Amino acid sequence: MKLFKKIILILLIMNLNAFGNDTVKNLQGQIKKIDNKIDEKNKRIKSIDSEKIEITNQIKKIEKDISEIEKDMDRIRIEMNSVNKNIDYGEKSLQFSANALDVKKMEYRAKLLAWNRNADLNGTLSQNSMAKRTFSRMLYGDLESMEHIKNVQNDIEKVKVNIQSEKRKLSNLQRKLDGNRRSIERKISEKNTLISRLNNEKKTHVRTISQLEKEKKAIAAQIEKIIRERAKPTKHIKLDSALLKLGKLAQPVPGRIIIRFHEKKEDHVVSNGIEILSQLGVKVKAASQGKVIYSDKLQGLNNVVMIDYGYNVIGVYGNLMMPNVRLNQQVRKGEEIGILGMSEGKPILYYEVRFNLKPINPELLF
Repeated sequence: MKLFKKIILILLIMNLNAFGNDTVKNLQGQIKKIDNKIDEKNKRIKSIDSEKIEITNQIKKIEKDISEIEKDMDRIRIEMNSVNKNIDYGEKSLQFSANALDVKKMEYRAKLLAWNRNADLNGTLSQNSMAKRTFSRMLYGDLESMEHIKNVQNDIEKVKVNIQSEKRKLSNLQRKLDGNRRSIERKISEKNTLISRLNNEKKTHVRTISQLEKEKKAIAAQIEKIIRERAKPTKHIKLDSALLKLGKLAQPVPGRIIIRFHEKKEDHVVSNGIEILSQLGVKVKAASQGKVIYSDKLQGLNNVVMIDYGYNVIGVYGNLMMPNVRLNQQVRKGEEIGILGMSEGKPILYYEVRFNLKPINPELLF
């Protein structure tokens, strides 16, 4: 009967351990999904920031174009004012010339009429001959004046035609510039609207990330709860006393430390442990003796082994190709606990030490 009770107790413990592992797996799966969502949101936020920079640069270029257009428009206004003055002057000159020509024509006709009236008057031949010569010269001078006026009129008409042509060109250019300016102003309005829309989208993503981080923190707290329940706590012990009792830890794998404790990694993530660059397939050894409280996959660290060294100190070994220990197994210092795998294409061991669940610098313990 006693033997039967012992068997039942052993089976119950095994079932509880299996249930604990399944719970951790489920929680890690949830964290992985949350991390994926957070990564997607962060990528979109970076994309939004890049789009905003590009749009801002486009707006600056457009504003520069507007400034150039305004300078051209000022120049055109000055030219048009000058053209209008020339046209006014030309029109006045033309009117003056036309009036002068009419006067000359009237004088010419009056002189001819007066000559015809006086042609039959008595006078000496010499007097008549002199009068004819004088009248001829006078008429010739009038004809020259009228011809000069006509030439001036023709020149003014040509100038007027040219001025009107230039004025049409300037008017067309101004309409074109006005159209371009309206088009550019519409583009600026559209781009400002787009920036506003991107800002709103970014705010939404930031709020979503905040919510996801809260969910992730809650799940991580559940994992810590499981680890806390599995580890054997020592009450009222300080870190110095714990480390003194443990002694120096052994480096789990040979190699070079490439990420140190609290060093910033990509995306400003602060490392809670160290990363050791070693060789693929090298044996990972326990840094100290203790009890295995976790031996399974963990999101972001592949296969993970956690060992309770005692005195509230826990070692975390990540990026294992395969663990060689099982839950609740007692291991000795230097004992093989797994084979090193790959992380980001390199054989890197992630090693973390926690005291009272808070990360501490592993290098100080070697």
